[in-house]
Amino acid sequence: MTISPPSTLDLDWQDSALDGDASDPLALCERLRAELRELEPVVSAATLVTVAFRMRDEAGLVAALRVLAQAIDQLERQRRDG
Repeated sequence: MTISPPSTLDLDWQDSALDGDASDPLALCERLRAELRELEPVVSAATLVTVAFRMRDEAGLVAALRVLAQAIDQLERQRRDG
């Protein structure tokens, strides 16, 4: 498994997409934590899918895929509405 070196990651602290939080590290940290909280259900469901797949648990895989689809649907709704 290869991991991209930090130099290839597109994380520019001065980027305007951070809404000016670069000058306030605490605000930036809180914004990034909020984004991670928003993505947590998707990441958790994707992890369950991976585990079920690796364990060759067909029923678990189907259930985990349903949960993943619901988590993605909910994330898309949240981002669309707001």
